Amino acid sequence: MTGILRSAYRKDMRYCGLNPRSAAQLGAGLILAIVCTAAFPQHPVLKTRSKEDREERSGVTHRITMNVQVMNASGDPVSDLRAEEFSLYDNHQPRRIIAFHPIDGQAQSDGTQVLILLDAVNTPAPELASEKNAIFNYLAESHKPLPAPTAFALWFNGHLSATSPTTDRNAIGRAFVKLTKNVHSNFCGADQPALQQNTSGSKKDSGATASNCRAVHFKDSIAALDGIAQQQLTSGGRTLLIWIGSGWPSLSNDDFERLDAKQREGYTHTFTELLHDLRAAQITMYSISSGPENQQDANAAGKAVAATSSANAEFPRIAVSEFAERTGGRSLRASTDMTADLRTCIRDAEWYYSIAFNAPPAQNGPGEMHSLEIKVDRSGLKVRTMNSYFTEPQ
Repeated sequence: MTGILRSAYRKDMRYCGLNPRSAAQLGAGLILAIVCTAAFPQHPVLKTRSKEDREERSGVTHRITMNVQVMNASGDPVSDLRAEEFSLYDNHQPRRIIAFHPIDGQAQSDGTQVLILLDAVNTPAPELASEKNAIFNYLAESHKPLPAPTAFALWFNGHLSATSPTTDRNAIGRAFVKLTKNVHSNFCGADQPALQQNTSGSKKDSGATASNCRAVHFKDSIAALDGIAQQQLTSGGRTLLIWIGSGWPSLSNDDFERLDAKQREGYTHTFTELLHDLRAAQITMYSISSGPENQQDANAAGKAVAATSSANAEFPRIAVSEFAERTGGRSLRASTDMTADLRTCIRDAEWYYSIAFNAPPAQNGPGEMHSLEIKVDRSGLKVRTMNSYFTEPQ
């Protein structure tokens, strides 16, 4: 797994960066690397398929699988629900559930895995140290096997390394210590060595260097995330991806408004592709950090915008917390007990429900966003699952 992940995040993606002049106009000073749309073949070859083949292909392409967490008021998973107690709504319209499976993760027969990723690329040094300790404390808190096959990944110096999944705490603990022995923060800050070595020494040049740093971290981090999704496609099961750290630099609403139409289109396309790949790989994403999200707009207004931006279809934020909300995970910022929060997130692997439905044909072409909602006909329960998807070509 280590070798595969190390190369997988460098998927064949083409990036278009904003030029330094336009980047300087962004409130965050962030140079965005926007994913370009891949070129279509100039001479497509039509293939004749039978009606059965077309129906099967349509079912596979447009079938949406939702992993649904249902908890009681105490936060414990509810395991006795029946299919008829669930209702599914797509764009507020009822949709027929075509598959329903209660999943007992503790039986360890459903292929559910946990991947704990420590983000040293985007996280300041003090927070990185506390987050590393929190992971170690979780692994060392018991001699019992882990509740689900668990792998540890390190995002550091532009490389993604990972251990093999196991339930053996001692084995993964030793691998964790070895993997993080010389880890340090790559955060784009004023104390970064690359900035201190700036030859001109001017604040203007330092700002440009910081912007370049953030642009590289943005581009590489989302490529790493997509590489994980591509790798997990081969596992055939669900993955709980717990991203520990501040996450890559992200735009505020104000920054997004400064992009021109083509840049907005590229930004939205990038988000759509990432969310699609996470869904296809059955990845539920979680975000845990001892500090705030890695966003340059750090004033109170910017934080308020960030907290509500996921409801804005015109500005789907490419951010760890956004993907956590969209995929049905959790976003826990400024955590005061990261070990407990990590344990809480992993508990989602114990019991959940797999629900599938066929997505309707797109009314306005591929890439159309649909909202999703699951309701349970039993009072006092909390439901958490993916809350949106984008339509695909017919």
